[in-house]
Amino acid sequence: MAHVWYQVHIFNGDSSWFGGVRSTSVNLSRQILACGSDDSIIRLWNLNDGQLFNYQFKHTSSVRSIAFTTTGDALISGGDDAIIRVWDLNTYQELHAFNTHSKSVTTVAIIPIYNFLVSGSDDSTIKIFNLKDRKEIKTLTGHSGYVQSIAISPDSTLIASGGCDRNVKIWKIGTWEEVSSFAAHSNDVRMVAFSPDGKTLASCDDDGDIILWDIQTGLSKCTIHGYSCSVRSLSFSSNSQFIVSGGDNGYIKIWDLRNGTLISSFHAHTAVISSVNFCFNNQVIVSSSWDKTVRLWIMENAIPKVSKPNFFQALFGNKQPEPEPVSSLPKFILEKAKENIDEPNQPVANQVDSPLENEAHSFQWETCQAPVRNLQMSLDDWYRFLKNWKRNEEERRKEQRAKERLRLREESLRLEKQKEERLKKEQQLREERLRIEERRREGIKQVNQQQNNTNFWGSNSLSNSSGKIYVEGYRRKDGTEVKGYWRDK
Repeated sequence: MAHVWYQVHIFNGDSSWFGGVRSTSVNLSRQILACGSDDSIIRLWNLNDGQLFNYQFKHTSSVRSIAFTTTGDALISGGDDAIIRVWDLNTYQELHAFNTHSKSVTTVAIIPIYNFLVSGSDDSTIKIFNLKDRKEIKTLTGHSGYVQSIAISPDSTLIASGGCDRNVKIWKIGTWEEVSSFAAHSNDVRMVAFSPDGKTLASCDDDGDIILWDIQTGLSKCTIHGYSCSVRSLSFSSNSQFIVSGGDNGYIKIWDLRNGTLISSFHAHTAVISSVNFCFNNQVIVSSSWDKTVRLWIMENAIPKVSKPNFFQALFGNKQPEPEPVSSLPKFILEKAKENIDEPNQPVANQVDSPLENEAHSFQWETCQAPVRNLQMSLDDWYRFLKNWKRNEEERRKEQRAKERLRLREESLRLEKQKEERLKKEQQLREERLRIEERRREGIKQVNQQQNNTNFWGSNSLSNSSGKIYVEGYRRKDGTEVKGYWRDK
């Protein structure tokens, strides 16, 4: 994956005085980009021409989460009005509304195989609805705080949820039982996401930690420390090898999970990043923010290359024109990307090339091997022992994460101090160059004055008649300055 990303376009996604864009979703089949915002409006753009659709879907309060159905014919939205709405993209009408939650609906998702709708709410519950029958079929009550995010496994067998009780829970689809609960986060969990291969679950929190969980063992296998602020959104690449994350500091970061490195980091928004997603075969990133914008970023390798003819081709022409490479990207994104080639001053997302310019970060790898069962123990005793071992192991890893966060914060302060010292030295050098230039100009000015005072006999009134000569000022090795002065010959 390329380290450099170009900004393609900026959409205005919110019109409220105090608020911003809360969520985004991309309909790949219809090539539609949708966003839900604090002004209660759901906006949709055609990615083939970049135009905003004439129709708008509305709630009576902030839209917190949106998701397209598997077929792409409908859009699901949930908001602070505690209502889940289903919108038909063919008739542009509201198909149905579920209002069984008692507080804000913060997250919605679709179970593709069963065509079920899953929602999470500030009422601490997770609800499952049958979209075909338009009725609620189950309520999951396991969280003790606001449910902030839910995710569906690729094989549609598991639901993951994370909330303000600092827990990540796994639920079995069909039986609707809680099969796992991870209490490793030390702050509110903002998002959970399954990897496309179904082997890993990622979760992020208000401490800036991104934890990767092994689905098979139920243990954390890696913690990514890359932010000193809250991380509200993350997304896996389609090959499960990369993660893109967005922080409250406005930075988007891309992590290579194969070798544990940060491969790209750039300041994408001027406020909290509310959502960030890979799309179109990982060639495009869609991000949204409380700065009221939705932004498109394109990978450097995905920008169409314009081949320039050489001397002989320009002179005699090509015998047969070369066909343009076929791209799966929408027409609008391709056109905007080509503009970046013609405009070399277009802002470019920064490549990670110097640790001095970036916050300290680390990958903290952990073993996922559970203890081997003691055959002399009964099954109940073994399950009890395993549960206690897992609880102690989570507490130990939580302490390790806290120590690593403290170390990285000290490292960040050290890097920030080094940066300030470097900038101070650069400023001193600039000021020194300005002083030298000023002295040079002053010397030229004095020479010109002496030449103007020279009489027609060639004698100088300041130097020859008075017997004086001017000595230029200079700078000693200890840094002190000696001013210029006149002295006798």
